Amino acid sequence: MGGSRGPTVSIEFDRDEYDRLLEVTDSPAELVYDSAIRQLELEESIAFTRDGGFRGPEGFTKIMDAASPTWPLGSLLGIELRSMGDGESRWVLEAGPEHANPMGTIHGGVLCDLGDAALSTAYMSTVDPDDSFTTVDLTVNYLRPVWSGRLEAVGRVVHKGRTIGLAECDITTDEGTLVARLSGTCMTLQKESADRTVPTDQSESHTAAVTNNAQE
Repeated sequence: MGGSRGPTVSIEFDRDEYDRLLEVTDSPAELVYDSAIRQLELEESIAFTRDGGFRGPEGFTKIMDAASPTWPLGSLLGIELRSMGDGESRWVLEAGPEHANPMGTIHGGVLCDLGDAALSTAYMSTVDPDDSFTTVDLTVNYLRPVWSGRLEAVGRVVHKGRTIGLAECDITTDEGTLVARLSGTCMTLQKESADRTVPTDQSESHTAAVTNNAQE
């Protein structure tokens, strides 16, 4: 929690809401503070992404820069980029109970997001500075359940054509146990199609046009 001096915010709860806080924490103020900081970091990452902060291969490397906001979904899930370049990338996730499905194991969608981030950025590291990419398809094989712990995803480009490429990813535990394997087809978006950021004030018809262009 922040220091004892500085600006303060007063928040009022009703009795039931405050009792719910006490059921999960001995320090409601610390929980509220931590939640506010996480939401602040998410809002910063949304604004940074909306303004084009991650465009181009050099833009993606900003995810590793502590001075820059992270990407929005990564902020939500805690997925972190550790290295990226020459057709390979490495990501990590400290998986915990917040990532669980109803059965208590890490949700397959979380593993899919982690693996997709790895193979996609591996491919992104191979495109020209003015270009971007999109994933055309994604296949994931879940090999064993995992409940918590540090997961590492390593993505590699298997084939790179002028427009279409293939990338793969292995997700392993800290002990090296294989948890999931993914493969995906990626398509390079060249120049005029590379800017996929649609301003929030654009019309619905313009958004639909951009989506259709990605499918052509």
